[in-house]
Amino acid sequence: MAHLPATWCVPVVRADFRADDVWEQLKDEIVSPTEEGFVAGVEFVEDRALIGLSETAITAGYPRAYPRQYRHPVVFVVDAVTVSLPERPLLVVNLNEGDETGPFRTLPRQVQAIENNLSIANTDFFEFARSADPDGVFRGF
Repeated sequence: MAHLPATWCVPVVRADFRADDVWEQLKDEIVSPTEEGFVAGVEFVEDRALIGLSETAITAGYPRAYPRQYRHPVVFVVDAVTVSLPERPLLVVNLNEGDETGPFRTLPRQVQAIENNLSIANTDFFEFARSADPDGVFRGF
């Protein structure tokens, strides 16, 4: 099981440590306000225990335990796929015990929309997941 620290904001977990410059660029992009002025309420954490794990293994490592165990219904993961693809799609893992929707990926600039809407229960996880493009990446509504 992956360790998810008790953060006040939604965690963005670093699981790939090959490119410090990419990690820094992603952090900057995620915390930059959107054109509408929205900011992501996230906290960046690093977890070396996730190095080399597949998307399936990472997802399985986070039990669906929101709201019982976690403060947040989702975790964003910067994994090997994120680092290797030009669009840098983060893995979005569902932690909500009442929703069986599987993970999807999102562009860094969509983290704000997902975090903001999930945190106020304006949009459900499944709505973002089903709005992902055929390649499994959410690029916005």
